[in-house]
Amino acid sequence: MATVPYVHVVKRKKHPKGSNLAHFSAALEKQLLEEYELTFGLGQLLSSRRLELQISQAALAEETGIPQADISRIECGHANPTLRTVEKLLSALNLRITVSNQ
Repeated sequence: MATVPYVHVVKRKKHPKGSNLAHFSAALEKQLLEEYELTFGLGQLLSSRRLELQISQAALAEETGIPQADISRIECGHANPTLRTVEKLLSALNLRITVSNQ
């Protein structure tokens, strides 16, 4: 069975303007898009930096102790890495996380 991105499913559904279902669907869509962008955005950042430094996934895996397959999944946005894994990757790529108040 082929998978379809959630966005495509939601866009096909039409709900009455005042319905709770429409509100729920909009809120769920927003949350899923934010989570997807966070995961995929991190992967893109790591991949871009790795390529900028001319480091292969295999070399990064050896340096960090993270399996190359996991690095590939993270870069493609198909994984939800732990904070420790992200820290290892950022350190190896000379990047850091900054946390601040919104």
